[in-house]
Amino acid sequence: MKIVIVGCGAAGGTAAQFARKTSRDAEIVLYDGEGYGQYAKCALPFVLAGMRWEDIVEFPPAWFERQRITYKNETVTSIDMKRNTVTGKEEEHYDVLIIATGAMPACPFEAEDVFFLRRLDDALALREAMERAQSVIVIGAGLVGLEAAEALMHEGMEVTVLEYMPHILPAMFDRDMAEYAMKQIDMEVVLNCKVEKVAHNTVYAGEKYRADMVMVAAGNVPHVPDGGVMSVDARCHAHDNVYAAGDCTKIKDFFGRDITVGLGTIAARQGRVAGINAAGGNDALLPPVLSKTTKLCGVEMASVGLLGHEIDGVSGRYAGSDLPDYMNGDDLVVKVIANKKGILVGGQAVGSGAAKIIDRLALAIYNRMNVRDVARMENAYAPAVAPTFDAVTIACSMVERKLK
Repeated sequence: MKIVIVGCGAAGGTAAQFARKTSRDAEIVLYDGEGYGQYAKCALPFVLAGMRWEDIVEFPPAWFERQRITYKNETVTSIDMKRNTVTGKEEEHYDVLIIATGAMPACPFEAEDVFFLRRLDDALALREAMERAQSVIVIGAGLVGLEAAEALMHEGMEVTVLEYMPHILPAMFDRDMAEYAMKQIDMEVVLNCKVEKVAHNTVYAGEKYRADMVMVAAGNVPHVPDGGVMSVDARCHAHDNVYAAGDCTKIKDFFGRDITVGLGTIAARQGRVAGINAAGGNDALLPPVLSKTTKLCGVEMASVGLLGHEIDGVSGRYAGSDLPDYMNGDDLVVKVIANKKGILVGGQAVGSGAAKIIDRLALAIYNRMNVRDVARMENAYAPAVAPTFDAVTIACSMVERKLK
Protein backbone atom coordinates (compact mmCIF):
# COMPACT_ATOMS: atom_id res chain seq x y z
CA MET A 1 0.00 0.00 0.00
CA LYS A 2 1.28 3.44 -0.94
CA ILE A 3 0.18 6.43 1.14
CA VAL A 4 0.89 9.90 -0.24
CA ILE A 5 0.60 12.88 2.11
CA VAL A 6 0.50 16.42 0.77
CA GLY A 7 1.62 18.93 3.39
CA CYS A 8 3.98 18.70 6.36
CA GLY A 9 2.40 20.98 8.95
CA ALA A 10 0.76 19.94 12.20
CA ALA A 11 -1.73 17.79 10.25
CA GLY A 12 0.45 16.33 7.50
CA GLY A 13 3.54 15.65 9.58
CA THR A 14 1.46 14.06 12.34
CA ALA A 15 -0.42 11.98 9.75
CA ALA A 16 2.87 10.61 8.45
CA GLN A 17 3.98 9.66 11.94
CA PHE A 18 0.77 7.83 12.83
CA ALA A 19 0.53 6.14 9.45
CA ARG A 20 3.96 4.68 10.11
CA LYS A 21 3.04 3.66 13.67
CA THR A 22 -0.08 1.93 12.33
CA SER A 23 1.63 0.15 9.43
CA ARG A 24 5.29 -0.81 9.44
CA ASP A 25 5.02 -2.01 5.85
CA ALA A 26 3.22 0.80 4.02
CA GLU A 27 5.14 2.93 1.56
CA ILE A 28 4.70 6.52 2.74
CA VAL A 29 5.58 9.59 0.68
CA LEU A 30 5.43 13.04 2.28
CA TYR A 31 5.37 16.22 0.17
CA ASP A 32 6.53 19.46 1.80
CA GLY A 33 6.66 22.62 -0.28
CA GLU A 34 8.55 24.55 2.41
CA GLY A 35 11.53 22.27 2.98
CA TYR A 36 11.95 22.61 6.74
CA GLY A 37 10.13 19.47 7.86
CA GLN A 38 7.46 19.72 10.55
CA TYR A 39 7.80 22.84 12.67
CA ALA A 40 5.61 24.61 15.24
CA LYS A 41 3.71 27.30 13.34
CA CYS A 42 2.30 28.62 16.61
CA ALA A 43 5.87 29.42 17.64
CA LEU A 44 6.50 31.81 14.74
CA PRO A 45 6.01 34.90 16.96
CA PHE A 46 8.92 33.65 19.08
CA VAL A 47 11.10 33.69 15.96
CA LEU A 48 10.14 37.35 15.53
CA ALA A 49 11.21 37.90 19.13
CA GLY A 50 14.67 36.47 18.50
CA MET A 51 14.37 32.70 18.91
CA ARG A 52 16.49 30.65 16.49
CA TRP A 53 14.21 29.29 13.77
CA GLU A 54 15.95 25.93 14.00
CA ASP A 55 14.64 25.55 17.55
CA ILE A 56 11.00 25.39 16.44
CA VAL A 57 11.61 22.57 13.92
CA GLU A 58 10.24 19.53 15.72
CA PHE A 59 10.81 16.89 13.03
CA PRO A 60 13.34 17.83 10.33
CA PRO A 61 13.41 16.08 6.93
CA ALA A 62 16.07 13.61 8.07
CA TRP A 63 13.81 12.44 10.92
CA PHE A 64 11.12 11.35 8.47
CA GLU A 65 13.67 9.54 6.33
CA ARG A 66 14.81 7.60 9.41
CA GLN A 67 11.21 6.42 9.82
CA ARG A 68 11.26 5.12 6.23
CA ILE A 69 9.02 7.98 5.12
CA THR A 70 10.11 9.38 1.76
CA TYR A 71 10.37 13.14 2.21
CA LYS A 72 10.04 15.28 -0.91
CA ASN A 73 10.70 19.02 -0.81
CA GLU A 74 8.24 19.68 -3.63
CA THR A 75 5.04 21.66 -4.07
CA VAL A 76 2.09 19.63 -5.31
CA THR A 77 0.39 21.66 -8.02
CA SER A 78 -2.49 19.34 -8.90
CA ILE A 79 -4.38 16.32 -7.60
CA ASP A 80 -6.30 13.91 -9.85
CA MET A 81 -8.60 11.81 -7.69
CA LYS A 82 -9.97 9.92 -10.70
CA ARG A 83 -6.51 8.69 -11.69
CA ASN A 84 -5.18 8.52 -8.11
CA THR A 85 -2.24 10.80 -8.86
CA VAL A 86 -0.60 13.94 -7.51
CA THR A 87 1.80 16.11 -9.46
CA GLY A 88 4.85 17.76 -7.97
CA LYS A 89 8.03 17.79 -10.03
CA GLU A 90 6.52 14.73 -11.68
CA GLU A 91 3.36 12.68 -11.46
CA GLU A 92 3.05 10.16 -8.63
CA HIS A 93 0.43 7.45 -8.08
CA TYR A 94 -1.13 6.71 -4.69
CA ASP A 95 -3.34 4.04 -3.17
CA VAL A 96 -4.44 6.33 -0.33
CA LEU A 97 -4.09 10.11 -0.25
CA ILE A 98 -4.02 12.49 2.72
CA ILE A 99 -4.49 16.17 1.87
CA ALA A 100 -3.06 18.45 4.56
CA THR A 101 -2.28 21.60 2.61
CA GLY A 102 -3.29 24.04 5.34
CA ALA A 103 -4.45 27.58 4.69
CA MET A 104 -3.25 30.82 3.17
CA PRO A 105 -3.41 34.30 4.73
CA ALA A 106 -6.58 36.23 4.03
CA CYS A 107 -6.37 39.86 2.93
CA PRO A 108 -9.87 41.34 2.53
CA PHE A 109 -8.63 44.65 1.14
CA GLU A 110 -6.27 45.94 -1.53
CA ALA A 111 -2.69 45.72 -0.28
CA GLU A 112 0.85 45.92 -1.57
CA ASP A 113 4.21 45.31 0.09
CA VAL A 114 2.69 43.86 3.26
CA PHE A 115 3.92 41.02 5.43
CA PHE A 116 2.06 37.98 6.74
CA LEU A 117 2.91 35.44 9.44
CA ARG A 118 1.73 32.06 8.21
CA ARG A 119 4.94 30.23 7.31
CA LEU A 120 8.49 30.13 8.58
CA ASP A 121 9.64 32.00 5.49
CA ASP A 122 7.21 34.78 6.47
CA ALA A 123 8.82 35.05 9.90
CA LEU A 124 12.32 35.13 8.41
CA ALA A 125 11.28 37.85 5.94
CA LEU A 126 9.83 39.88 8.80
CA ARG A 127 13.02 39.45 10.83
CA GLU A 128 15.08 40.75 7.94
CA ALA A 129 12.78 43.74 7.39
CA MET A 130 12.85 44.58 11.11
CA GLU A 131 16.56 45.34 10.84
CA ARG A 132 15.70 48.34 8.64
CA ALA A 133 12.53 49.46 10.44
CA GLN A 134 11.53 51.13 13.67
CA SER A 135 7.74 51.10 13.42
CA VAL A 136 5.11 48.61 12.28
CA ILE A 137 1.35 48.48 11.87
CA VAL A 138 -0.32 45.14 12.56
CA ILE A 139 -3.77 44.75 11.00
CA GLY A 140 -5.86 42.35 13.07
CA ALA A 141 -6.15 41.89 16.84
CA GLY A 142 -6.76 38.16 16.88
CA LEU A 143 -4.34 35.63 18.34
CA VAL A 144 -1.75 35.90 15.56
CA GLY A 145 -1.91 39.68 15.37
CA LEU A 146 -1.52 40.29 19.09
CA GLU A 147 1.16 37.63 19.58
CA ALA A 148 3.12 39.11 16.68
CA ALA A 149 2.62 42.63 18.04
CA GLU A 150 4.05 41.62 21.41
CA ALA A 151 7.03 39.96 19.73
CA LEU A 152 7.70 43.07 17.65
CA MET A 153 7.46 45.25 20.76
CA HIS A 154 9.92 42.92 22.47
CA GLU A 155 12.40 43.73 19.71
CA GLY A 156 12.03 47.46 20.28
CA MET A 157 9.59 48.22 17.47
CA GLU A 158 6.92 50.91 17.78
CA VAL A 159 3.71 48.94 17.17
CA THR A 160 0.16 50.01 16.35
CA VAL A 161 -2.59 47.37 16.04
CA LEU A 162 -5.69 48.08 13.94
CA GLU A 163 -8.83 45.97 14.51
CA TYR A 164 -12.06 46.01 12.51
CA MET A 165 -14.21 44.69 15.37
CA PRO A 166 -15.19 46.67 18.51
CA HIS A 167 -12.89 44.58 20.73
CA ILE A 168 -9.75 42.46 20.59
CA LEU A 169 -9.76 38.65 20.21
CA PRO A 170 -13.28 38.60 18.72
CA ALA A 171 -13.22 34.85 18.01
CA MET A 172 -12.16 34.10 21.58
CA PHE A 173 -13.85 36.53 23.96
CA ASP A 174 -17.12 38.31 24.57
CA ARG A 175 -16.81 42.07 24.72
CA ASP A 176 -16.70 42.29 28.52
CA MET A 177 -13.86 39.77 28.77
CA ALA A 178 -12.02 41.35 25.84
CA GLU A 179 -12.19 44.78 27.45
CA TYR A 180 -10.76 43.36 30.66
CA ALA A 181 -8.03 41.54 28.70
CA MET A 182 -7.12 44.72 26.84
CA LYS A 183 -6.49 46.50 30.13
CA GLN A 184 -3.89 43.83 30.96
CA ILE A 185 -1.76 44.36 27.85
CA ASP A 186 0.44 47.35 27.10
CA MET A 187 -0.33 47.81 23.40
CA GLU A 188 -1.67 50.61 21.23
CA VAL A 189 -4.83 49.15 19.67
CA VAL A 190 -7.27 51.07 17.46
CA LEU A 191 -10.72 49.43 17.42
CA ASN A 192 -13.61 49.77 14.95
CA CYS A 193 -11.02 50.40 12.26
CA LYS A 194 -12.05 49.35 8.75
CA VAL A 195 -9.02 49.12 6.49
CA GLU A 196 -9.69 50.09 2.89
CA LYS A 197 -6.25 49.59 1.39
CA VAL A 198 -2.53 49.52 2.12
CA ALA A 199 -0.01 51.20 -0.16
CA HIS A 200 3.58 52.37 0.38
CA ASN A 201 3.45 51.43 4.09
CA THR A 202 0.40 53.62 4.57
CA VAL A 203 -2.87 52.15 5.82
CA TYR A 204 -6.01 53.91 4.65
CA ALA A 205 -8.79 53.35 7.19
CA GLY A 206 -10.86 56.50 7.38
CA GLU A 207 -7.68 58.25 8.44
CA LYS A 208 -4.13 57.42 7.42
CA TYR A 209 -1.73 55.35 9.51
CA ARG A 210 1.89 55.19 8.42
CA ALA A 211 4.79 53.02 9.57
CA ASP A 212 8.03 51.55 8.24
CA MET A 213 6.30 48.22 7.59
CA VAL A 214 2.80 46.70 7.66
CA MET A 215 1.80 43.18 8.71
CA VAL A 216 -1.63 41.71 7.96
CA ALA A 217 -3.16 39.19 10.39
CA ALA A 218 -6.76 39.15 9.16
CA GLY A 219 -7.38 35.41 9.28
CA ASN A 220 -6.80 32.58 6.82
CA VAL A 221 -8.58 30.76 4.00
CA PRO A 222 -8.30 27.00 3.31
CA HIS A 223 -5.77 26.09 0.63
CA VAL A 224 -6.22 23.08 -1.66
CA PRO A 225 -4.20 22.75 -4.91
CA ASP A 226 -7.33 22.57 -7.06
CA GLY A 227 -9.26 25.13 -5.00
CA GLY A 228 -12.06 24.94 -2.46
CA VAL A 229 -12.14 23.29 0.95
CA MET A 230 -12.21 19.60 1.93
CA SER A 231 -15.33 18.53 3.83
CA VAL A 232 -14.52 15.57 6.06
CA ASP A 233 -16.28 13.39 8.61
CA ALA A 234 -15.03 12.38 12.06
CA ARG A 235 -12.69 9.83 10.45
CA CYS A 236 -11.20 12.63 8.32
CA HIS A 237 -12.57 10.84 5.26
CA ALA A 238 -13.22 13.03 2.22
CA HIS A 239 -13.59 10.64 -0.74
CA ASP A 240 -13.24 6.91 -1.48
CA ASN A 241 -9.52 6.65 -0.78
CA VAL A 242 -8.84 10.24 0.22
CA TYR A 243 -8.48 11.70 3.70
CA ALA A 244 -7.92 15.32 4.65
CA ALA A 245 -6.77 17.03 7.83
CA GLY A 246 -5.94 20.44 9.20
CA ASP A 247 -6.77 23.97 8.12
CA CYS A 248 -7.82 22.93 4.59
CA THR A 249 -10.84 21.06 5.97
CA LYS A 250 -14.42 21.79 6.96
CA ILE A 251 -15.74 19.77 9.91
CA LYS A 252 -18.64 19.59 12.35
CA ASP A 253 -17.91 21.01 15.77
CA PHE A 254 -19.40 19.85 19.07
CA PHE A 255 -22.35 22.17 18.58
CA GLY A 256 -23.20 20.85 15.11
CA ARG A 257 -21.82 23.80 13.15
CA ASP A 258 -19.82 23.48 9.92
CA ILE A 259 -16.52 25.19 10.63
CA THR A 260 -12.99 25.65 9.37
CA VAL A 261 -10.92 25.66 12.50
CA GLY A 262 -7.41 27.02 12.14
CA LEU A 263 -6.20 25.60 15.46
CA GLY A 264 -2.99 23.59 15.69
CA THR A 265 -4.42 21.32 18.38
CA ILE A 266 -7.23 20.17 16.11
CA ALA A 267 -4.98 19.95 13.04
CA ALA A 268 -2.64 17.59 14.90
CA ARG A 269 -5.52 15.45 16.15
CA GLN A 270 -7.01 15.29 12.67
CA GLY A 271 -3.58 14.29 11.38
CA ARG A 272 -3.42 11.44 13.87
CA VAL A 273 -6.87 10.21 12.83
CA ALA A 274 -6.15 10.53 9.09
CA GLY A 275 -2.79 8.77 9.39
CA ILE A 276 -4.21 5.86 11.39
CA ASN A 277 -7.18 5.36 9.08
CA ALA A 278 -5.18 5.74 5.86
CA ALA A 279 -2.88 2.96 7.06
CA GLY A 280 -5.76 0.58 7.77
CA GLY A 281 -6.63 1.50 11.36
CA ASN A 282 -9.86 2.82 12.80
CA ASP A 283 -9.93 6.12 14.66
CA ALA A 284 -12.23 9.13 14.90
CA LEU A 285 -11.99 12.74 15.98
CA LEU A 286 -13.97 13.96 18.95
CA PRO A 287 -16.07 16.95 17.82
CA PRO A 288 -14.06 20.06 18.70
CA VAL A 289 -15.20 22.39 21.46
CA LEU A 290 -12.62 24.93 20.22
CA SER A 291 -10.33 25.39 23.21
CA LYS A 292 -7.98 28.34 22.66
CA THR A 293 -5.29 29.96 24.75
CA THR A 294 -2.47 32.48 24.59
CA LYS A 295 -0.21 34.47 26.88
CA LEU A 296 0.10 38.19 26.21
CA CYS A 297 2.31 40.53 28.24
CA GLY A 298 2.63 37.79 30.86
CA VAL A 299 -1.14 37.26 31.23
CA GLU A 300 -2.81 33.94 30.38
CA MET A 301 -5.99 34.11 28.31
CA ALA A 302 -8.19 31.21 27.22
CA SER A 303 -11.65 30.27 26.03
CA VAL A 304 -13.75 27.27 25.00
CA GLY A 305 -17.11 26.63 23.39
CA LEU A 306 -19.74 29.17 22.43
CA LEU A 307 -19.49 32.90 22.96
CA GLY A 308 -22.30 34.76 24.67
CA HIS A 309 -23.70 36.25 21.46
CA GLU A 310 -23.84 32.81 19.83
CA ILE A 311 -26.54 31.46 22.14
CA ASP A 312 -29.59 32.69 24.01
CA GLY A 313 -28.20 31.66 27.36
CA VAL A 314 -27.11 32.77 30.80
CA SER A 315 -23.63 33.71 31.99
CA GLY A 316 -21.85 34.20 35.28
CA ARG A 317 -18.56 35.98 35.84
CA TYR A 318 -16.15 35.72 38.75
CA ALA A 319 -13.54 38.45 39.23
CA GLY A 320 -11.05 37.99 42.02
CA SER A 321 -7.93 36.02 42.82
CA ASP A 322 -6.61 32.53 42.14
CA LEU A 323 -5.84 32.12 45.87
CA PRO A 324 -7.58 32.91 49.17
CA ASP A 325 -7.57 36.65 49.92
CA TYR A 326 -4.99 36.33 52.69
CA MET A 327 -2.48 34.71 50.31
CA ASN A 328 -2.15 37.71 47.95
CA GLY A 329 -2.66 35.65 44.80
CA ASP A 330 -2.81 36.75 41.18
CA ASP A 331 -5.80 38.35 39.48
CA LEU A 332 -8.24 36.01 37.77
CA VAL A 333 -11.49 36.56 35.87
CA VAL A 334 -13.61 33.58 34.77
CA LYS A 335 -16.85 33.64 32.79
CA VAL A 336 -19.05 30.61 32.18
CA ILE A 337 -21.98 30.37 29.75
CA ALA A 338 -24.90 27.94 29.91
CA ASN A 339 -28.04 27.38 27.90
CA LYS A 340 -31.48 27.95 29.43
CA LYS A 341 -31.46 24.39 30.79
CA GLY A 342 -28.23 25.05 32.65
CA ILE A 343 -26.02 22.93 30.40
CA LEU A 344 -22.53 24.40 30.21
CA VAL A 345 -21.69 25.51 26.65
CA GLY A 346 -18.82 27.99 26.98
CA GLY A 347 -16.17 29.52 29.18
CA GLN A 348 -13.58 32.30 29.12
CA ALA A 349 -10.73 33.11 31.49
CA VAL A 350 -8.07 35.79 31.89
CA GLY A 351 -5.36 35.47 34.51
CA SER A 352 -3.40 32.90 36.45
CA GLY A 353 -4.10 29.32 35.34
CA ALA A 354 -6.54 30.35 32.60
CA ALA A 355 -5.57 27.53 30.21
CA LYS A 356 -6.08 24.77 32.78
CA ILE A 357 -9.38 26.30 33.86
CA ILE A 358 -10.53 26.13 30.24
CA ASP A 359 -9.38 22.50 29.95
CA ARG A 360 -11.58 21.72 32.96
CA LEU A 361 -14.55 23.53 31.40
CA ALA A 362 -13.95 21.76 28.08
CA LEU A 363 -14.30 18.40 29.82
CA ALA A 364 -17.54 19.54 31.43
CA ILE A 365 -18.87 20.75 28.07
CA TYR A 366 -17.98 17.44 26.39
CA ASN A 367 -19.96 15.64 29.06
CA ARG A 368 -22.88 18.08 28.81
CA MET A 369 -22.68 18.84 32.51
CA ASN A 370 -25.14 21.15 34.22
CA VAL A 371 -23.74 24.20 36.00
CA ARG A 372 -25.54 22.94 39.10
CA ASP A 373 -23.28 19.86 39.18
CA VAL A 374 -20.11 21.74 38.27
CA ALA A 375 -20.82 24.21 41.09
CA ARG A 376 -21.00 21.31 43.56
CA MET A 377 -17.93 19.41 42.45
CA GLU A 378 -15.03 19.50 44.85
CA ASN A 379 -11.79 21.15 43.81
CA ALA A 380 -8.30 20.61 45.16
CA TYR A 381 -7.62 23.05 48.00
CA ALA A 382 -4.60 24.32 49.87
CA PRO A 383 -4.06 27.99 50.76
CA ALA A 384 -0.86 28.23 48.74
CA VAL A 385 -2.45 26.57 45.69
CA ALA A 386 -6.20 27.23 45.43
CA PRO A 387 -9.19 28.52 47.45
CA THR A 388 -11.87 26.33 48.99
CA PHE A 389 -14.39 27.46 46.38
CA ASP A 390 -12.53 28.29 43.19
CA ALA A 391 -13.42 30.61 40.31
CA VAL A 392 -15.21 27.95 38.25
CA THR A 393 -17.31 26.88 41.22
CA ILE A 394 -18.34 30.45 42.00
CA ALA A 395 -19.08 31.41 38.37
CA CYS A 396 -21.25 28.31 37.90
CA SER A 397 -23.08 29.10 41.15
CA MET A 398 -23.86 32.56 39.75
CA VAL A 399 -25.43 31.02 36.65
CA GLU A 400 -27.40 28.55 38.75
CA ARG A 401 -28.93 31.39 40.78
CA LYS A 402 -29.93 33.24 37.60
CA LEU A 403 -31.68 30.15 36.28
CA LYS A 404 -33.86 29.68 39.36
